[in-house]
Amino acid sequence: MLEEIRNLLQKIDQIVDSESRRLSDEIDELKEKIKEMGDSEINLSSIHSQVKEITNENESLKGQLEKTRAKVEELTPLETKCQNLESQISKLELKHEGYIFTIKVIANWIPSQKENIDVLVALSSSANHEATFEMLQKDTTIPSVTLKNRIIPILEDNSLVQVENDVVKLNIKELTQN
Repeated sequence: MLEEIRNLLQKIDQIVDSESRRLSDEIDELKEKIKEMGDSEINLSSIHSQVKEITNENESLKGQLEKTRAKVEELTPLETKCQNLESQISKLELKHEGYIFTIKVIANWIPSQKENIDVLVALSSSANHEATFEMLQKDTTIPSVTLKNRIIPILEDNSLVQVENDVVKLNIKELTQN
């Protein structure tokens, strides 16, 4: 992100430099015209106003460049913060994958609880730790009837899940308090 900002800043620098050179050249041309035209008041005031306008435009561009530089300096510390957060997210994703793998291994050791564990794994992997019966059926390949009539009631009795309007939600607060 910061590299893109730096690239943009370089492009802005190049644009400002080229505009500054162009405006400088225009100013020089106008000065030459002033010399050539003599002291004609109409031409002189017209050229003077053009020079003034170009000078103001040049100053405005320089001001914008300074604001952009200040913004880049302000954003520079955020780059390391973003990198640290990306690293933490990556580590958490690896932990999450490790937990799910561990749960699946345990499910293979305890075949009688495999369906219950499959449902818990599907819920822990879903957004906001909640899913509909249809979503659970897709994720676990357990028939919806079995989910509704056998597995979910067992998990509810153990305070592991909560059902509201056909949405099954993992009861994480209960688990972390014990």
